[in-house]
Amino acid sequence: MGVKNWNSVIPWQWAGLEEISPGTIAIDVPNYITRRLTVMKTTKSPDGRLPLTHVGTFLSLVKATLNSNILPVMIFDGPPESRKRAPNPELIQTANQLYQEFVKDGDPYNEDISEVLWKSRAVQMYFSANHIKDLACVIGTPTITAPSEAEMMAAAMCRDNLVDTVVSNDVDAILFGSPHVTKQLQVSNGRILRVRMKEIEVQMQLDLERLRDLAVLCGCDFHEGAKGIGPRKGALLLRRHGRLLEVLKAIGITYSMREDFTRAREVFDEPSYLSTDGIDLRLNPPIVPKLTRFLRMVMSENAVETTVEKILKLWKGFGTRQSSLEQWI
Repeated sequence: MGVKNWNSVIPWQWAGLEEISPGTIAIDVPNYITRRLTVMKTTKSPDGRLPLTHVGTFLSLVKATLNSNILPVMIFDGPPESRKRAPNPELIQTANQLYQEFVKDGDPYNEDISEVLWKSRAVQMYFSANHIKDLACVIGTPTITAPSEAEMMAAAMCRDNLVDTVVSNDVDAILFGSPHVTKQLQVSNGRILRVRMKEIEVQMQLDLERLRDLAVLCGCDFHEGAKGIGPRKGALLLRRHGRLLEVLKAIGITYSMREDFTRAREVFDEPSYLSTDGIDLRLNPPIVPKLTRFLRMVMSENAVETTVEKILKLWKGFGTRQSSLEQWI
């Protein structure tokens, strides 16, 4: 969900791709790629083929970014933050089991798997995330499973200058401390739709600490917020009273209810304790046999050959060290 009703107050702006190229970007996979898949119009294939649109979306993203001297780092969710509604474990387990069966059999026309995926968008998204993670590994792009929320880890990496932006549709990454967030990545057009933290601070006349206060007041993933308070009214109250606790007192929120707001507010401080030490961000050589095997599950032999050649060319052109013989066996 992110933060309620913030779209109208976030100063998203189009900027040239040179703002992040050459460079490195952290992609919040659960948010950005799966959101792109959600808005695509897809209907069940009459031949019962599995919904594998994510493969083309992911490959296009990797090829476009590498071709523009941008290293994409794929960030995946770990266990959800304790105050966020946990995903249904049965759906995750089902998706994992179906994915393992798909990898074992390599059959994109498995009717049993196809039926389940087409019936449940949630299972389909978890299945896609598993597939994307494996594809990223064999292609050689860095993959990281976050200790908690993907956007939280991505924000810490941008804060520490490991990446130049966090690619996500939600503003949560800003609230978690990322100085730069990209909502739309249009590499072929040479532009990005992005916002910088300092621009939001100027627009709202609030620093990061009070922007986090505002998120809790308005309602976010960790609290439903105070009734009747949107971003503009909340910002006015914070400028008048100072901080979250003072605002809650001023609008008559009881002590017991204030405690719940305070605990939700603490979630936005968690990235302060995240360390990015030791994170290795480099483009590794593609593992060609595995990549070929993965792609044969979803495309024709000619398409596989063309795609593998393109990935190899991009890797070599990216200036990565040559691989050892063992990595190609």
